[in-house]
Amino acid sequence: MMSADVERMDSLDGWVAIKSDIFENRETHNFRFLVQWSEEESKFAVICHNRTLQQRRKRRMNMKEEEEEEEKDSSAGTESSWAAMFSASELKHIHQQLTGSGDSLSGFLPELTAFTQPGLWDTLLRRSWQEQERDVEAVCVQLERYFSIAVDVCGVKILLDTLFPHEEEEEDKYCENLQEFKRKAMEEQVRRAKDTVDTIVQSHRATAGLVQLMKIYEEEEEAYSELVTIATQYYQHQLQPFRDMRELSTLHTMEIQKILQLQELGPKRVCELEREAEEWSRGANEAVCSIQDITVCYFTETTTTLSGMLKQMEADRKRFGHASWAVATPRLEKLKFLLAKETLQLMRAREMCVNRQKHEIKEKMSSVCDGASVCDVDVLELQYYEAQLELYTCKLEILKNEEQLLLAQINTLQRQIKELKEEVVYYDACEDPLELQCMQTDVSPTHRGDNSAYSHLHQQLLQLERKRAMISSRRATMRNRKERCVEAHELQQRAAQQRVTQYQQHHAVHQKREKRREEEEKRKEWVQMERERTLSRLRSFRECVCV
Repeated sequence: MMSADVERMDSLDGWVAIKSDIFENRETHNFRFLVQWSEEESKFAVICHNRTLQQRRKRRMNMKEEEEEEEKDSSAGTESSWAAMFSASELKHIHQQLTGSGDSLSGFLPELTAFTQPGLWDTLLRRSWQEQERDVEAVCVQLERYFSIAVDVCGVKILLDTLFPHEEEEEDKYCENLQEFKRKAMEEQVRRAKDTVDTIVQSHRATAGLVQLMKIYEEEEEAYSELVTIATQYYQHQLQPFRDMRELSTLHTMEIQKILQLQELGPKRVCELEREAEEWSRGANEAVCSIQDITVCYFTETTTTLSGMLKQMEADRKRFGHASWAVATPRLEKLKFLLAKETLQLMRAREMCVNRQKHEIKEKMSSVCDGASVCDVDVLELQYYEAQLELYTCKLEILKNEEQLLLAQINTLQRQIKELKEEVVYYDACEDPLELQCMQTDVSPTHRGDNSAYSHLHQQLLQLERKRAMISSRRATMRNRKERCVEAHELQQRAAQQRVTQYQQHHAVHQKREKRREEEEKRKEWVQMERERTLSRLRSFRECVCV
């Protein structure tokens, strides 16, 4: 079994997904390379400075720029300088690696034969240091030029990772998460399937005849079924982790409840288990919320595609006559039925989301403290009314789409009944009128079968009409409820606005009083200061007179 899974073409066993944009230069930086020869180590010391990042940090230290730019720089990389030592053989090996990324770099590496690791006789018979220094300076300048060219040819990322490799832990940044990689691949499949359907729908205008258009309709149905299959797989992949989380949370909650019911535990242990059960139930609720949101996204995709197909087919119907279009009428009825069905599922999913929002608002209102401000309570009440209105809208849309489903079935039955009525029955020629009367009284089995089919279709039609009447009455009741909710919402808004206005007026009066009190205190302070100043002048004057 395992070998069969490994031999599959779409198996990911043994593969590593590399990020597609890992070597892209997101921002242009100015890099400066410095190369120097070390006689003691017999190696080249290579230093690289990111001048752009250094200048930016220096400017930020001087001007104290905003934190957003700091986050941008930190995400681009905190290091601005690198240093390492390489022997001549190591530089040749690095050159081989870099030429694998850019062949045009092969002719720029200087000759490094004279800088290989010296032996015993090379050390004893070495040339004078003046000649060696002159040669070293020229080679170092050539190496600096070589690394500068390598930045343009191979890219900054490849060159820095080749010269100054990071620890093994940082190799994960090159690899994609397999789950994320699979999600992106399935997203791309869904996008391609949608593009295929859109392309086929847009090609309707170029068709000349109905026969060619019917062939395009068949291709369109195949493309839509392929889209539904791929989208189902993608959203099932999205739903699976949350389903697992919901099942796991429910299982743990049930186990904790059994322990609390069957075992005698101390109060401390009971509190711990109750707290753990609350955490698991919270996780289950979050998983359910995520499942509902993903379900809404799936049905939004399908309804958008179906509405585009139906709109284009309605436009195609105007190009042909009634008799010729009868061939495509069953497909039009089928599209209407599918669109109403998918829209019904979408509105039911949205209804669950709105109910969740309404429940959250109700919990907030119940947890509001007694000392909370009136504005906060008014805001929560308005949010609750808005959620209730949205819930009524969803319920009306659900009833509308249920009626659309019934209408599609009713139109199909009416068309079938009309075809049965318009079906022509041929009899054999009769020479004697008595034989004609006998044939009229003796109805053929085929004709009886047609009558039974007609009665069966008529009975189904009556049942659907009764269901439609019930849905219409429910829609009228729901519409009246929504109107009453709208009136109550408007009254609540006016009352809240009046309370806000009264609060502002009262606050304005209070502010005026405070302002007057502050002015009065300032005036008193000024008067007191003037009095003290006058008294001090009088004292000084008396002292002068006495002297």
